[in-house]
Amino acid sequence: MGKIAADETKQIPRARWETWCDTFSSGNRGRVLRLEIVGGEVGAESVAAATPLVAIDYDPAGQGDEMIVSYGEEASPSRHAIAAPVALWQGQDENGVVVGLEIKDAGGLNTIVTFI
Repeated sequence: MGKIAADETKQIPRARWETWCDTFSSGNRGRVLRLEIVGGEVGAESVAAATPLVAIDYDPAGQGDEMIVSYGEEASPSRHAIAAPVALWQGQDENGVVVGLEIKDAGGLNTIVTFI
């Protein structure tokens, strides 16, 4: 962890991911984001820039074991899937507003969502 710039960072326990994703998506739909993948052989790769969040969904192990970030047009969003996620961090500013997310997968890649 440590790829998102935030005043405070906290890890979200896996047992809460489904509920957290539903609540987070409801409260943050439409916020403009930048999405990138960092680590491994990719280095740093931009996936999306200046596009609205549609939702973040989590399918637990046994039901797909992936976290999906949907963004863009709500009627036909683009999707970025993180297979076998192992950790989720939320970064927030001094007022408690979420400024970024970091999702680490089993292969060591980090998906960074930064709200702009």
